[in-house]
Amino acid sequence: MLFVATLIRFSVLLKRGKYQKGSKRDELRAKFETKTYIPAVIIGSTGLVFIVQFIVRTFNLADIEEAVITVLCFAVFYTMIFVLPEQLVILYCKFRFKSFNFDKRGYMNSED
Repeated sequence: MLFVATLIRFSVLLKRGKYQKGSKRDELRAKFETKTYIPAVIIGSTGLVFIVQFIVRTFNLADIEEAVITVLCFAVFYTMIFVLPEQLVILYCKFRFKSFNFDKRGYMNSED
């Protein structure tokens, strides 16, 4: 149900032109594509691991490996639910429109 809701939301935003060049979403996407967030991700994930270790050991919940795998599985699942509709539309456009593909030299194909 969450996937269907996300798909409907994405299609409505697409029809309203929220993903056109120069829109706020285009600027936000360009910002994320140009910067690297690897150092922040490493620091954040290390902190998260220490917090989870503390909680698991303090409250004697379960093995740390089971807790990390469980959280990781849920995180990947819900991330994919929100990312998959956009990726499916891009895949459709790559098959449907020649201009969505690159030539052998690395340039975008023309519309004709």
